[in-house]
Amino acid sequence: MIKIDAIEFAYGKQHVIRDLSFAADAGEVIAVVGPNGCGKTTLFNLIMGSHKLSKGTITVNNKNIDEMSARERSQLLACVPQNLDPPEGFTVGELVMMGRNPYLSLIEWGKPEDFLIAEKALLKTGLTEYIDRPLDYLSGGERQSAFIAMALAQETQILLLDEPTANLDLRNQAILMSLIKETSRQNQTTIIMAMHDLTLAAQWCDKLVMLLNGSVYAEGLPEIVLTVDNINKVYDTIVEVQYSTEGNRPIIFNIEK
Repeated sequence: MIKIDAIEFAYGKQHVIRDLSFAADAGEVIAVVGPNGCGKTTLFNLIMGSHKLSKGTITVNNKNIDEMSARERSQLLACVPQNLDPPEGFTVGELVMMGRNPYLSLIEWGKPEDFLIAEKALLKTGLTEYIDRPLDYLSGGERQSAFIAMALAQETQILLLDEPTANLDLRNQAILMSLIKETSRQNQTTIIMAMHDLTLAAQWCDKLVMLLNGSVYAEGLPEIVLTVDNINKVYDTIVEVQYSTEGNRPIIFNIEK
């Protein structure tokens, strides 16, 4: 379980995160949504410890992340940011094996079980045939999948994904989101994603956290959060909300303002 309690963060005098709180249980898939600049990426950086909180606490299994060593944190939390630059000269297989680093000593490359875990991550992401291919020769979507495979190989309790479907076509979006759902259920992994596609978030996520100006504006089930009034207010645009025939999930249509 991860709990974010009344956190704040500022770049100098500019407050980016203000009194932000929410919690996520084991096995939950949560989408953090909101307009550009609302604080989604900064929130992920704070969870990973890349930025230091101004106020508040972030705890995993009731332990403050500020009290964890880098190694301990990397065994509990994995993150796939947007637009990652691939390590120069690395193959897909070498990248995915990097996910095992938090469990290895400085002189270890990997035990047989580490290679097996990496192979399973490649299989799940459909990249087995690319194991020896240099990352430079992958498409944007394939490269994104390779970094997600690395995060899966890390086998953490919490997985953060920043716009995981941004470079994927419709078919591969569905494949990836299905994998995310399966991972959360089978491994009881808490998965938190920053997403722009509200309809996709509503279709696949258990809960949404909607941010506005660095604070939580709405939180809950997709049909509770994704109302016309909420979206119009937060995104400063006019939308129509309809519902799927299966599962009553919101479908968002943008209407020109």
